[in-house]
Amino acid sequence: MVLWQDELSSGLRQARALAADPSGPWLSLPQEDQPAVAAARERFPFLVPTGYADLIDWNDPGDPLRQLLMPTAAEDSPDGSLDTSGEALSTIVPGLQHKYEQTAVFLLTEACAGHCRYCFRRRLMSRDVMTKETIEDLEAAVAYVAAHPEVENVLLSGGDPMICSTRRLERLFEALSPIRHLWQLRISTKLPAFLPSRFSTDPALLALLHRLRTRFQIVVQCHFDHPREITPAAERAIEALRESGCLLTAQIPLMKGVNADVDVLTELFKRLHRLGVLPQYLFHPRPVQHATHFQLPLLDGLALVEAVRRRCNGPVKRFRYILTHADGKLELVGQLPGRDGELVCRWHQVRRGITREGLHLAQITPETTWLQQ
Repeated sequence: MVLWQDELSSGLRQARALAADPSGPWLSLPQEDQPAVAAARERFPFLVPTGYADLIDWNDPGDPLRQLLMPTAAEDSPDGSLDTSGEALSTIVPGLQHKYEQTAVFLLTEACAGHCRYCFRRRLMSRDVMTKETIEDLEAAVAYVAAHPEVENVLLSGGDPMICSTRRLERLFEALSPIRHLWQLRISTKLPAFLPSRFSTDPALLALLHRLRTRFQIVVQCHFDHPREITPAAERAIEALRESGCLLTAQIPLMKGVNADVDVLTELFKRLHRLGVLPQYLFHPRPVQHATHFQLPLLDGLALVEAVRRRCNGPVKRFRYILTHADGKLELVGQLPGRDGELVCRWHQVRRGITREGLHLAQITPETTWLQQ
């Protein structure tokens, strides 16, 4: 049995070898793609898990999983922002964010098993951005949560928090357990897709989650971007998490070239729901610097969402179509008849310290891809 740590290390070694020699034998990349991989080494390095690499047709430029992970010349564009959600405004101490009243976010690590080119926190892993935003002082972060009774849940994020060792996760859970106003822990992870062996070769992790279910409701926010990621190994990872007592949800970023397709999204939501992964959010693509080529117009996204909902039953289509920026989560609702230049939106959550609520109309054009407020 190959342990998840060995599989992760293998992916890192092969990515380093490929960056040094893009013509190397591992992926046999077409010659025209090799300069982009070499250039990515200086900015946001190419990284793909070894098992996941087998799902991709590297010779097909239109392959959606390839577009998810392959650097391209489109990343040379300086358009966009490295902090589309205004995370700097909500940072209390390095690694601790308190944007929404009920939720504290812990950035446990900048590491991932793979580097999605759309990543809205790519600044954490970018070599041309000298920033350190992960948890340095766990004691200070825990003390802050303990002193704020309005915080009822902690969201573990990163990077991918499931990259952390089970022992480190256990120490964190032990530190949070005495805080009586905390009743929910959320874990945001793509490892069920990228590295499902994390959940099949570490029984100590599953035992820890099972033990914690009597203290916290544990919600694992699974990041699946395309139905092809739901492999038999991924299904086993999902089942292991469910058997350990976790509630599973789906948070899916909409991306041009990857999943902005009615058939693809419909299949993705239905397959996840059948596996017990409940729909939560479909995120409109953010204007991330070097990743704006994944964006599409708001009206195109709304048309896509409505088409998907028509194909799904009630429980499957409970997801909300969300645009997240500095002021909070804005739900994109639709248009009123005869009001083509306006979009009905609803504030789903707002950043602490500002007052925004209810429905409002946003002025848009057919080309509008983002709302600033």
